[in-house]
Amino acid sequence: MLMLHCMQRSDILSWDDLAIIRGMRMLYRHRKIDRKLLRYRRRYSPYGSVASIYLWQISAGDIPNLTDPAERPRASRGQL
Repeated sequence: MLMLHCMQRSDILSWDDLAIIRGMRMLYRHRKIDRKLLRYRRRYSPYGSVASIYLWQISAGDIPNLTDPAERPRASRGQL
């Protein structure tokens, strides 16, 4: 966040950011994102920071049709 917003770096895509990983799972419909991120980092370069902002928005649920394929559906009270 510091490098992206304060230092205004244009190609930052953080591997350890859980929201970015969740956004990638939602966008690309993968159950697990591991070292595949390196391939996407090259794809987003030199605009990794812009991609990070969009992935954060996706992971926050701003696009209602995209769901996280790694999450299991919650059981309702009647199913417990």
